Amino acid sequence: MGALEGRRSGVTGSFGTAMQRSSSPDPIDLAPSGSAADSVAVPKRLPLLALLAALLLTALAWHDTRQRVAADDESRFALRVEELHRRFENQIQVYVQVTRSAAALFTAYPEVKRTEWNRFVDGLHLAERFPGITAVAFARVADQWTSPELVTEARMDGLRNFRIWPESTGPVRLVTLYAAPVNERTLRTLGYDLLSEPVRRAAAEQARDSGEPAVTRAVALRLDEGEASPPAFIVFQAVYRDGLSPATQERRRATFAGLVMTPIHVAPLAESVFGRMNDIAATVFEGRREFPLYRSRPEPSEQPLLTASRDVTLGSRVWSVQYESRPSFEDAVDSWKPTLVLATGLSLSVLLSTLLWALAATRDRALVIARRITASLRRRETELDLLFNQAPLGIALIGPDAKITDCNPAFARAVGVGRDGLIGIDTKLRAQDPAVIAAIDSAIAGESVRLEVDRLLLAGGRHSHFSLHLQPVSTPGDPPFVMAFVEDIGDKRRAEQHIHYLAHYDPLTGLPNRVLLFDRIAQAARQARRDGGKVAVLFIDLDHFKVINDSLGHSFGDEVLRSVARRLHGGMRPTDTVGRLGGDEFLIVVPTIQKAAEAAAVAEKVLAQLAAPFAIGGRNFVVSPSIGISLFPDDAEDAEGLIRCADIAMYNAKDAGRNAYRFVTREMGARSRERLDLEAALRRALQNRELFLVYQPQLRISDDLVVGVEALLRWRHPEAGLIMPNRFLPVAEETGLIQPIGDWVLDEVCAQIGRWRDQIGLAVPVAVNVSAQQFRDGQLPAKVAAALDRNGLQGWELEIEVTEGTLIDDIPSAIATLRALKQRGCLIALDDFGTGYSSLNYLHRFPIDKLKIDRSFIHDLEQDGAGDSIPRAIVGLGRSLGLSVVAEGVETEAQLQLLRSLKCESFQGYLFSRPVLAEELEPILALRAARGHHASKVEPMARAPV
Repeated sequence: MGALEGRRSGVTGSFGTAMQRSSSPDPIDLAPSGSAADSVAVPKRLPLLALLAALLLTALAWHDTRQRVAADDESRFALRVEELHRRFENQIQVYVQVTRSAAALFTAYPEVKRTEWNRFVDGLHLAERFPGITAVAFARVADQWTSPELVTEARMDGLRNFRIWPESTGPVRLVTLYAAPVNERTLRTLGYDLLSEPVRRAAAEQARDSGEPAVTRAVALRLDEGEASPPAFIVFQAVYRDGLSPATQERRRATFAGLVMTPIHVAPLAESVFGRMNDIAATVFEGRREFPLYRSRPEPSEQPLLTASRDVTLGSRVWSVQYESRPSFEDAVDSWKPTLVLATGLSLSVLLSTLLWALAATRDRALVIARRITASLRRRETELDLLFNQAPLGIALIGPDAKITDCNPAFARAVGVGRDGLIGIDTKLRAQDPAVIAAIDSAIAGESVRLEVDRLLLAGGRHSHFSLHLQPVSTPGDPPFVMAFVEDIGDKRRAEQHIHYLAHYDPLTGLPNRVLLFDRIAQAARQARRDGGKVAVLFIDLDHFKVINDSLGHSFGDEVLRSVARRLHGGMRPTDTVGRLGGDEFLIVVPTIQKAAEAAAVAEKVLAQLAAPFAIGGRNFVVSPSIGISLFPDDAEDAEGLIRCADIAMYNAKDAGRNAYRFVTREMGARSRERLDLEAALRRALQNRELFLVYQPQLRISDDLVVGVEALLRWRHPEAGLIMPNRFLPVAEETGLIQPIGDWVLDEVCAQIGRWRDQIGLAVPVAVNVSAQQFRDGQLPAKVAAALDRNGLQGWELEIEVTEGTLIDDIPSAIATLRALKQRGCLIALDDFGTGYSSLNYLHRFPIDKLKIDRSFIHDLEQDGAGDSIPRAIVGLGRSLGLSVVAEGVETEAQLQLLRSLKCESFQGYLFSRPVLAEELEPILALRAARGHHASKVEPMARAPV
């Protein structure tokens, strides 16, 4: 092992310390013994001096930053205040302009009427545009002679209670004549004498003498009497006679006609500017902070950080606005900057001092860390050595001469050779796969290589599937080498192959499944398109396979399918593909043919192959196929279309009698589409109640009494008209619609029996036909009992008709169902007797009450020869078994006479009545009791066919 370890270390060189096998001395021991005392001496005063200097610089920077932040905040606050104050002044001017605009109306039209004034003010939309203005009014000058005329004018305008108030003895009055918008508040201000109150009088005289707007101090408005009176002021604008604008005070007093006044609430006016401001609060004072008129925010509990005061001039009056910063403004102040500077300076000071103190212990700490690193490397070397030898992945080290210098046990197991036998061998000489040799050369040259091989490296090694990764390793100062990583992926590949098989092959027969068949058809179609040939697709369905499954079991059926698959596959060419679609459906893809006759020959061959009996489980039987054929490109150009066309042709072969083949034709496609349309229409018919019932009576031949009625189903299509059952019932049975249709028929017949019993006293059974699916689902007895109970009927009032084929498929189950119906009291009739098995054995075992002779035998009664032999036998059989016999399809008197001679019990047919609606049959059923006493000759009913 010593020599082996030496070889490994010689190749790997510096392949980490993981593969190192040398025993070099501890690097810690190489340092001189006295070197620990040679640490650099750091003066003890230096960290303290550095700390003091750093703290001094920090204090200076903090003071400077604080002053700069305060200056920036004051500047920003001043800009914000100027902006708000300018907006407030502009808003006041806008409100004053309303008064000017109203006064301009008198300048343009001196004789403004009340209605014109109201219309003008309403057009200002005060509530929306000027929320602080509650009204715009006009006051006219009047003396003791014109005052009565003023009152008369107002009353003529409809103000019957208009008067001038308060009572005054002054020679001149300024009477409020117009006020709009008109409401209860403005109406009560009309007639008010503005000169009766000193504040308003002073402002009015100022407006008269100056010709400019004049503003009162804060007053209580007459509009607000009886309500809370918020601070407000009034703007006056003088109006002069004839729309003049006098230049002198004497002329203004001489031509003074009245005043336009605008009462304004301070709060809405200020709120429109300051109401939405969260960063700055504003307080409006009248005069020099004498009386607060408005405050945008409650008075703060703490002193604001920043404040400012501005004046607003309104005419001859001055208002003061106090601005204060709010928390949202103060939060945006960069107050954090001085703190940050201080914290940063302190941190840097402490850090610098700490770093200087740390230099004293750096060497001792470095020595400790070196010892720990050395121990860690040695521990890691041991761990990597364990990993190399215990890893489940095969690892080998290959030198530049392509020889193996070392490998782990997993690599030896993968190769199938002992580890000692691998060290030193030349991999290029022993490898059999040229791809492995080329990969080793590439890896030695410095290229990383991945590949998969079946036999690994050495001749005589075990066989499997391997993943091989060759990774070159090169470090400065050491010779390069190659690391080979080997993984046995045989189980993985086998699992993938099995999954691929399950995805493309049928697990029962081993034949290609639908997925692979689609791919083979596509390949054959591409080749045929390139070569100008054809592709045939044969769709094969085994006839009556369900009978085998139901009678002999599914395991037996599976063995039959495997036997059929072997015969089909064994009889085809290597280029042909035989696959299974599912169930008892097979598909044959025949490529590279030139004409349809070649496909027909393959079909003939399939018929011949399956004609020979199968011997399975001690039984010999024959399974016949129905085959449909479609051709590429004649019938379709894709796999789905070809299979669909072949499927249509296969059903046509079944309709033709089975055990045959058919090529698809346009007519078949049309019939298939017609069938799909019929299925969709039938579903709608069930929902839209397009189905209806007709009834055909059954008469006793001996006395012509009605002894029964048969219910028959019809379909009245909204476009196609009347559709007979032989056309739509097969579709209903194939699609499963027969179940809901049958349930509806059963309920409707029972309901009709109940109506007849209540209306005409009907006492004969009514027959209803039951489909094979209804009979076999196991729910028929329960459904019949429920329908009878819902309509309050007895069992004998309902007769259940079934066919021979329905009963013979599963005789034990059929007997159980019939007995359950008999226990409920229902009558059982065997329909179309003589056309199926007609076995005396099962006829004796089934609890039936009535045999119905098929109409085909009645039609042959008038033929010469032995036309009456089968009806005669059926009548005799029924009589011997105690069963009632009914003949169907009686159309002529001669047929009736022959049945009378055969002593047949009863009949039904066109001779007496076609199937008719329930209301048309009621008169016949009503006469049944009377005719029971006076039997007469059968009189046919003149009825149009339904």
